[in-house]
Amino acid sequence: MTLFFALRRSTVIAVVAAVASAALAQSPAPAAPATIPALSDYFKRAAFSEVVTSPNGKYLASTSENHGRLNLVVIDLDTRKSTWLTSYDNIDIGRVQWVGNDRVIFSAIQLNAPTGQDSPRAGGFFSVSRNGTELRQFAKTASQLARSGPGPFVALSLVRPVPGSSDEMIGAGVVAGDDSVDLYRVNLSNGRYRLLTQGRPSDRLSEWLIDSKMVPRVAMAGGRGASTANIIYYRSDKDADWSELTRFDATKPPAFVPLGFDSDDKTLFVAMNEGRKNMAIYRYDPEAKKVLELVAEHAQYDLGASPLGQHLGSLIREPITGKLLGFQIDADKPIHVWVDERFGRLQATVDRALPGRTNSLRPTNEGSRFVINSYSSTSPGTFYLFDAEKLQLEEIGPARQWLEGKLAEVRPFTLKTRDGLSIPSFYVLPRDHKVGTKLPTVFHIHGGPMARDVRAGGQFGGSFGVREAQILAARGYAVVLPNFRVTPEIGSSIYYAGFGSYGKEMSDDHEDAVKWAVDQGFADPKRLCISGASYGGYASLHAVSRPTNPFACAISGLPVTDLKFQRTEADYASNSAIVEYWRKLQGVPDFNDPLVGQLSPLFNANKIKVPVFMYIGDADTRTPPAQARRMAEELAKVGNPVKDMFVGKGEGHGYGVETTNVELYVRMLKFLEASIGK
Repeated sequence: MTLFFALRRSTVIAVVAAVASAALAQSPAPAAPATIPALSDYFKRAAFSEVVTSPNGKYLASTSENHGRLNLVVIDLDTRKSTWLTSYDNIDIGRVQWVGNDRVIFSAIQLNAPTGQDSPRAGGFFSVSRNGTELRQFAKTASQLARSGPGPFVALSLVRPVPGSSDEMIGAGVVAGDDSVDLYRVNLSNGRYRLLTQGRPSDRLSEWLIDSKMVPRVAMAGGRGASTANIIYYRSDKDADWSELTRFDATKPPAFVPLGFDSDDKTLFVAMNEGRKNMAIYRYDPEAKKVLELVAEHAQYDLGASPLGQHLGSLIREPITGKLLGFQIDADKPIHVWVDERFGRLQATVDRALPGRTNSLRPTNEGSRFVINSYSSTSPGTFYLFDAEKLQLEEIGPARQWLEGKLAEVRPFTLKTRDGLSIPSFYVLPRDHKVGTKLPTVFHIHGGPMARDVRAGGQFGGSFGVREAQILAARGYAVVLPNFRVTPEIGSSIYYAGFGSYGKEMSDDHEDAVKWAVDQGFADPKRLCISGASYGGYASLHAVSRPTNPFACAISGLPVTDLKFQRTEADYASNSAIVEYWRKLQGVPDFNDPLVGQLSPLFNANKIKVPVFMYIGDADTRTPPAQARRMAEELAKVGNPVKDMFVGKGEGHGYGVETTNVELYVRMLKFLEASIGK
């Protein structure tokens, strides 16, 4: 059969533009490829971020601009008629999901607004019928909670729709004053809900797994007090007693993370790393506590879950039946492996039509229509509607058309550390770079540090580092995005190697990335700068205080400068388990240990001899800005005042206002040009 696809906007979009007050794809035409995007182009809201078909494939739900905000619209794919379901002028619609074929659920976000605690109207949980009636709110937004206290739920999220029901779902909810997530059967039509996890095995519960009969049978809890353990509970059926299945520590191997029941309701899919360097997916018999067989593995990347216990979405399953369809692996470039022959053929068909791109197919249980998100590191992505019966592909619209043809390739490389680790990492060169040309180079260190930044092969949109790299590469800089020990998901052995290495071997990794870039021939060894925010802000200041410092300047955002102050004054300071995790990461008996001060930039200002640029959020509770201001005072005392201190007004741990972000990079680019040229 012949595959047809539209090179321009399809009928789907044309009809929406005619019917709705705003088209789903009203984006400016892309400029000539040589044009450097304006700084504001990197911070505009995407034209498309949520595009989801109903389970029967007859309707399409999406977000689109209306009343100056992202609102919710549904399109009948047979008649091509569109209906606005919301018309908010003070919040934006976040994640969109279907429950049955007649109801849409969504959360709220607030774009282009300060991120400080009292500012966002984000959060909440809403339900609306497909025709725009019966709008209900089940959980309040952050600002509503601050003003009036909790509603029925402090937080609520979809676990799965109830099979055979058009308006019920299983939700994971938190109520006021509780330290656990519980499961509820929620009727979205009348607002009633029923607790499913009465008699739960513990408090501090964060994850539940249910079988096909919607019986909660696996639960994950945190340990008591300062424990960094994760405890897994199991029961054989709804009438059985709960018992501890196993436990693991988030700071050392082995890890064991249940992912879901197989279709027989007896065996589990689990992610494990016992006896291996990364997490792999196995089938597991919880009654016998026995591993049955290896299901999927990757030579480098973790599958199924990270060693911290966070699910990675590696399993692709039918939402209702639980049938295993395939696997998705967020490797150097995303990989889709299908065990279901039909989806394997469909993937191959789409890949032939859209070559050289990652084409993410989102399966539904019924019907033949699927949404395809097609992207690469040089293309922010375009959404398509794929009819699997007709083998017809229609363009819905590009996410950020104004950046198409203007992004540089995000390239993978393997960072070899001096002590033998092999760490997947990335770098970006200007699009017009000629081999052999040495460039001023910025090394962007991600935050966390136990957090992964570059995902989906460097797709633009979700990564702070990739966005900074694209801004700088468009203006003539090379940018290296090195991962380092304790970065999760890229191999458990890399993650575990980070404990006890904070400020020591972890910082060696940053310097090893410099050696790699210089050896490649594109990085000018006399024009290197280190940049980052949060942990990256700490890493930048610490790097230029070390005797081996190779950097000519440092950009330090939202920084930690006093490690003891950070552990006692940050927003997590009252959580003894989190503080204990940090103690183990730093490898000290307590935060009064002399090493804590020795590795704090605040007490090493006299060793910093290069220009420093700093930026903070004045409402940041994660890395309180008082320590950054003290750092600036200490640098001034030793004769090296910061070249610039940019303050994001009303901003928390990261900037949300577009003009604030633009001003940050105007000043950062000025600093870089003065420090290492362009």
